[in-house]
Amino acid sequence: MSDATAMTSRRAVLALLLCGTAARAAGIEPLITRPITLPQGKVDLTLQGTYTSWSYGLFGLTRPGSFDGETLALGVDVGATDRVQVGLGVALPVHPSASFGSVLATALFLAEPTFAMRLDGGYERVGVNGDPTQVNVSHTNRYFGALGANIKIPITEAIAFVTGQNGAVQFGHFQNVGDSAGLYFGATAFTQASSDFLVISGGGGSSTIVGINLPAGLLVQPDPRVAITLQAGYSAVFLTSGVTGTLHFVPLALEAVVTPAPPLDIGARFSLGGYVGASGDDRVSLNASYFDLRAVMVWLRVHV
Repeated sequence: MSDATAMTSRRAVLALLLCGTAARAAGIEPLITRPITLPQGKVDLTLQGTYTSWSYGLFGLTRPGSFDGETLALGVDVGATDRVQVGLGVALPVHPSASFGSVLATALFLAEPTFAMRLDGGYERVGVNGDPTQVNVSHTNRYFGALGANIKIPITEAIAFVTGQNGAVQFGHFQNVGDSAGLYFGATAFTQASSDFLVISGGGGSSTIVGINLPAGLLVQPDPRVAITLQAGYSAVFLTSGVTGTLHFVPLALEAVVTPAPPLDIGARFSLGGYVGASGDDRVSLNASYFDLRAVMVWLRVHV
């Protein structure tokens, strides 16, 4: 075979490989260009695991280490119409001390291609879980409602301003920590990781909690299969009955979503609660530093 023929063959093989790669990538819609709400008849199924780590100092303890725990969340989201998406999610503390946790319903209403209103409501059973022969198991029933938005405004073809989330289980951070027993706080005791602007929860004779959140993010799509989002903002958590006061947060998170095939997203997020202080009653304080509330979330989302 002559050098010219060999060169031509190598170019043909290279061209075929490039065409095959382009063809495979063509079926993957980048996260940055996807509609905010699901098209009519489309369904997303999500399995999400969350690892939460809080420093012991959060509770005024001085020994080294942390309270750690995991939750598991399941969600289904459906495109009711091209402009309305509804969803249902369930979150369960699994370690330490498996139990029932939270259930919520979600609805998104598309107003513009770049903007959708979000409504959430649900129930949480918060408190102490574990072996009743070893710990004092106790629960409080709390009910919540929330209002927010999912916004995605392109800045360039690969960068967009974003805020909020569109999946039911992405409502917030379902927090479960513990040592010998599990302490389930749900997603409304501390709302700094919520995707909604306003969260109100109460019930069971405990304090009414009002969370005000101003989340913002920058989504970068370097490749159709990979999206990276830097999330930040400000959050205030108001305790409005009993002991009154306000907790202040500047949360920070880094999220990555990989789409290896058109029907599947694999996501991960590392977040810091970003506690910066309290105001009001002197008894309202987390006794924590900026880095003392940490979480890692991972999820699989299947598009049906």
